[in-house]
Amino acid sequence: MRVISSPVFQLRDIIHALLTSSSLSSSYDLITTFLTYGQSLGASAIHGYLVDRCYDTQTLINDEFSSYQGIALYITYDIKLNEQQWEGIFGIHESTSTISKNTSNFFQLTDFLCILSGSRVVYYDPNERTTNEERTFVSIVDLEHDDITLFKDQLSPLDYFLLNSKKCYNGTLIRLPLRTKKIDKHTLDDIKQQIYKYFHLNNSLIELLLLQSNINTIDFDSTKNFDIFQRFLSYEKHSLTSIHDNQSTTQIIHLTLSRLINEINTSDVSYWLLSVHNDYNDIGKYNNELKLLLPLTPLSLSSESSNVLLQSQNYQSIQLTSSRILYYCTCPSLNSLSKDDLCTKLRQIKFPQAYALFLKDLSRLIKPITSVSSSSNLSIDLIWELMPDVDEHQRLLNEKHKYSLQQQQNVQVINNIIPDIWREIGKQELFYSVTDGWGYVAIEDMIINNVESGPIQDVLTYVFSEANAPIVILPSHVINGLCKYSNKHYLQVMTPFHASELLAKNSSILLRLTFEQKLSLLKYIILNDPDPTLVLELELLPLANNTFITFQTKQASIVYIVDKSVDFLKLFHIKQHDRFLNPNIDQDLFDKLSSKNFQGIRRSESTSPSSRDRGNE
Repeated sequence: MRVISSPVFQLRDIIHALLTSSSLSSSYDLITTFLTYGQSLGASAIHGYLVDRCYDTQTLINDEFSSYQGIALYITYDIKLNEQQWEGIFGIHESTSTISKNTSNFFQLTDFLCILSGSRVVYYDPNERTTNEERTFVSIVDLEHDDITLFKDQLSPLDYFLLNSKKCYNGTLIRLPLRTKKIDKHTLDDIKQQIYKYFHLNNSLIELLLLQSNINTIDFDSTKNFDIFQRFLSYEKHSLTSIHDNQSTTQIIHLTLSRLINEINTSDVSYWLLSVHNDYNDIGKYNNELKLLLPLTPLSLSSESSNVLLQSQNYQSIQLTSSRILYYCTCPSLNSLSKDDLCTKLRQIKFPQAYALFLKDLSRLIKPITSVSSSSNLSIDLIWELMPDVDEHQRLLNEKHKYSLQQQQNVQVINNIIPDIWREIGKQELFYSVTDGWGYVAIEDMIINNVESGPIQDVLTYVFSEANAPIVILPSHVINGLCKYSNKHYLQVMTPFHASELLAKNSSILLRLTFEQKLSLLKYIILNDPDPTLVLELELLPLANNTFITFQTKQASIVYIVDKSVDFLKLFHIKQHDRFLNPNIDQDLFDKLSSKNFQGIRRSESTSPSSRDRGNE
């Protein structure tokens, strides 16, 4: 065994921890420290144990260590420390690591640390120093080469974790004997409540997903002798599916948080989208990592409850739409950038580009639809929902006097960044064509079906798809954003002229349409464009016998337009109904076809004076 000194843990750490342990953020900082260490070590699993047991004190490294053989909190990680991590993180000799300084949070519970990894056990005892500035004693035991029988009782709290040979632990363990003196006394129940408190906050889960992304499972058990365990908290994360490209990785995360409180088990399940965007900053000559996190299901835990917690977090939020809040963090942090306004900083970290790629990745995860999509509430509507509504944010900007100063600033930032986001959206092949064989199309190729959902939209989509035109169906706010901020020259929005031209070149499509589909098509063309020539040579004129003939100007057959009454047709034999305009069609459509633009006035000798005839124009 060796005894050395280390600059990492000092008596002043304990004093500082005692002074701050009653603060609102103490439990939050303590649990965050465990998790931060796990992330730094590269661990994927963390297992905590609340151990209610006292061990013998006969064979110890130091007789004064006897008070540390009682109840304790154990934290284990599924990875062993390498030599660099021993030095850099736990500072058994020297350390300049930022994370090593977080260890002072441990002293909210304890005056003594034990760390086991591989075949090395290290004991830290800051209390051995007589002044605040003196270095800590560090006792290092080599399980493979030292005579461990000399310190049998000292090592006995670790027996459960050591392999049968008692020479090695295939992971890393931190043991924290609880401070049991009357001053700042802690109990195992206190620790359990602190753990519950931490995992009762939504922002804790957000930090876990954004900052401790390596960690997939966290378990906490209570035990007396390592024979019977009672699990009181479990956190499990796994990726349902993911997509990768040159700059970003986006995945759907399934998260389960289970708790045992008052002998009642509860379980909360949530789904999240996590996207990691990497980019090189040519000006600053550094790599920038931007993480975006979106809850897909409503969060069931508590929101942030104090300013202290808010100040301890390393992520930000931005509400680009009325119903969705996006959380993000960047490395280097925004605070390390220039002292420009937030909007400028967002441009510096290329937030608009990252957000557009995030939407593109999301579109690939949704289409084609899989069982993953249905289980996590994914649909194409989510993509539209995440695209900022220009008009909605303009309204919020006009009404910003109704909000607090902070809310006003947020609204202003979002309005300033929205044009950048829409320009980046326009650059991506983000829009999926409903036409078979096209898949995702760039905005310069697609034809936008901007008709409201219904029969007319359906028939137009079918007609254009049959002609192999890349049709996309977009909500109005998406069309508005593209028209306002993307390259307008590229946008093609469907018009009656387009429909007329396409049908003229592909007349056989009409043969495959039903009666109602043809009426919907006719209604779309003539009610949205005053030019009657758009229907010329198209077989779309509806007759009373439920057939159609072609609109013509030359050698036109006569079609009579009578008062819109079915009873009038009873005066004529059914075989003559092919000479009358169908009176059962939509009133607006009937009136339009009855107007002078669509008829030639001619007195008929065989009809009543109130009748009019229609020469197909």
